[in-house]
Amino acid sequence: MIDDPDRLTGSGRTRHLAATPDGLSALLRELDVNPPGRPTFKLVSRWAAKHVWQVSVNGEAWAYIRYLIGSADDYPDRWRHMQLSTILHDAHVGPRVLGLTPKSNVLGRRAAIVEAALKPITREEIEARAVEAITLFSRLHTYVPLRAALYGNLTEVDIERMQPIQRLFSETRERWFEAVAGRWLEAGLVEISDATEIVSELINRIEAEIPAPEPITLIVPTHNDPNQGNFMVNRQGRLRMIDFEELTLSHPVADLGIFLTWFADRDQHRELLKHYPLSNPDDLLERMATWVPLRYIGIAAHWAARLTKVKNKEGWVYAANSIDEWLRGAAEIVFDGELPFSIADRLDTLHAVLLNRWPLESTQNKTD
Repeated sequence: MIDDPDRLTGSGRTRHLAATPDGLSALLRELDVNPPGRPTFKLVSRWAAKHVWQVSVNGEAWAYIRYLIGSADDYPDRWRHMQLSTILHDAHVGPRVLGLTPKSNVLGRRAAIVEAALKPITREEIEARAVEAITLFSRLHTYVPLRAALYGNLTEVDIERMQPIQRLFSETRERWFEAVAGRWLEAGLVEISDATEIVSELINRIEAEIPAPEPITLIVPTHNDPNQGNFMVNRQGRLRMIDFEELTLSHPVADLGIFLTWFADRDQHRELLKHYPLSNPDDLLERMATWVPLRYIGIAAHWAARLTKVKNKEGWVYAANSIDEWLRGAAEIVFDGELPFSIADRLDTLHAVLLNRWPLESTQNKTD
């Protein structure tokens, strides 16, 4: 049975219904994708605008199907990233594309892509292959067709990330002092004053340590989310990446800064950066000192915003722990690994208070 287009593209909840195995099998036939055996399907990820299914053959992952809840016309930015998947494979950075459509006839006019499955890799393996990872980023950052494709269709995000570093400061402040502050106050979380005091001190110290803001002159295609789950290996054992939803034009530090901070000891950073051809280690290390803690503070803001939306204690504890983890990580970088008592004590107090604040009165009322 082929999925009903009206069922999948209607308004409201019906738009978000997952495809059926029959519909996914029909999609493979539509795209002339031929598994080497009888496929089985498992929904592994379900977001507001995208679903991801694992296609297995003989019990092993063989491919992944990603589709949007609408057509390419409905989601032009997300479709652009799907189209770039072919270029990413040509650059020997992303998985092989087995099929691609802007408007599937059998999936209710949804945009869809089928990509070959890659194998996961452990953190220890990534750390051991740090030089190969730097080379992987180099291919991503220097691949001319990818750069041309991104420059040929610039988005607002692309343009914003090509602004001076001062833009990053203003965005981080805006997230905390406007977006998060408003949500916390609405939820009755008066601890926002303690959180913003910590954030303000960290940002001011970062800003005081850098020279006058300069434009970013080195702009390259960047992944922007080099976490462990986004590193994989292909059938030949070569390192690759997945999940290019954040792919944009930015400075190389957007990838290298986070990667080195997460997967390499600090005393290895300079030596590893010698394998990167576009910039000298000193310039990259200088930008890392600013960019990485600001990114950490921004991630903490993400979890601070999520805190007001969680519906159970487990989610609350996870969000509170995440806020502490990212703010503390930023502080450790800013203060070179040794936190002043004033910062450490305020972080400890904020963390303890947040853990004991569940349930919020507003949350409890909604639950009742």
